[in-house]
Amino acid sequence: MENARAKRPSSVYLLNLGCSKNQVDAEHLLAEFASAGVKRTEEPEKADLLVVNTCGFIDSAKEESIQEILRLSEGRTSAQKVIAVGCLSQRYGESLRKELPEVDLMLGTYEPGELLSRLGLKPGAKGCSGRVVLDGLPHHAYLKVAEGCQRRCAYCAIPLIRGPQKSLSPREILAEARRLEKCGVREVSLVAQDLTYYGREKGGPESNLEELLRLLLAETGIEWFRLCYAYPAFVTPSLLELMASEKRICKYLDMPIQHGSDRMLEKMARGHTRRGLLTMLRRIRRTVPDIALRTTLLLGFPGETEDDVRELVDLMEEVRFDRLGCFTYSEEEGTPAAESRDPRVDPDVATERAERVMRLQEEISLERNEALVGRELRVLVDSVDETGTAHFLARTEWDAPEVDNQVRIAEGSAKPGEFRMAKIVGAEAYDLDAVLLPKGSRRG
Repeated sequence: MENARAKRPSSVYLLNLGCSKNQVDAEHLLAEFASAGVKRTEEPEKADLLVVNTCGFIDSAKEESIQEILRLSEGRTSAQKVIAVGCLSQRYGESLRKELPEVDLMLGTYEPGELLSRLGLKPGAKGCSGRVVLDGLPHHAYLKVAEGCQRRCAYCAIPLIRGPQKSLSPREILAEARRLEKCGVREVSLVAQDLTYYGREKGGPESNLEELLRLLLAETGIEWFRLCYAYPAFVTPSLLELMASEKRICKYLDMPIQHGSDRMLEKMARGHTRRGLLTMLRRIRRTVPDIALRTTLLLGFPGETEDDVRELVDLMEEVRFDRLGCFTYSEEEGTPAAESRDPRVDPDVATERAERVMRLQEEISLERNEALVGRELRVLVDSVDETGTAHFLARTEWDAPEVDNQVRIAEGSAKPGEFRMAKIVGAEAYDLDAVLLPKGSRRG
């Protein structure tokens, strides 16, 4: 990219799209730019470099990535350079280079130092030593513990994009956790495409999620560790016992099950059955009684029938997940589902099924939240409420940022990033109302 070398860039605008794993990559990338003396700006018109960290998971994400690249390209000056990185350019780099001549440089998923090198930039003398947290909560950060995925679920293109799982070493993860703690992070969400498989591709008794958690608990003072994207197969009894006994591990498990019909689970190549799921979910609640279970469902998979949806709804009514999201099937080339001869579900039918599922979940969520009224809970204060409907917005340990419930604090004084006790005084389907208790109050 000779033109980019002609003038040393001094500022970068980075637009991150996609999942939390992509966000971690973007945060590392911004830290690299900072170490090289390139300042971040949130105003694209003031940036020398316009970077889009793309997502290539489903069609809507691909379209968004392309539209954002075009938007930034149309508004730029001749001196500004547009750069595309991430999952979409990793998978479709060759064709995108032809279709998007506006892009000055296109790279794949994050590789430490790669983009700086291509731009002729060098990190500072101390190298890259941190992260730039992007989610707007300086006291929360995602910590990615592995790349890629060993599994081959029939609908998923992630292994095609990021390859087989490669777990980071415990010491690498610990070093990053310590850097985050030093920067004021008090809550860490551990993420991977398959979190509970962490380390298992390497073998050895020390290579598993439980031992990683024990290390992080022993060697940091971070107050909350949250587990996200757990595949059911390795939610082991020992992991559950650790969650039950350690107060610093949030009583929260994000475990996408995708469906509740044996037919669909088999077609999706999920590797487990409805009965197996129910047995495991009962064991989780028995071992960690106060846990919040979050899951994700996929509606409209090829061959899905109304009978399959009824089985899924029956499972939801039996399990009564605390948190739940769903999405509709998107055909991804190169996956077994894309080559399946099963009849396609009309997109409007898939959307109606997803909406039906979410209406049921709204009823369940309201029931769950109303049962909390009167309880005194520990919350983490996230922010001042800019809407003016409350003083502060906070979360319980049962709620991950952005995707789960908020606690609206109507009375009391606090600071963002502070842990406090609050009494729940009202409930809606996806939010709680509370008043702060005096400092020093203990869980009721």
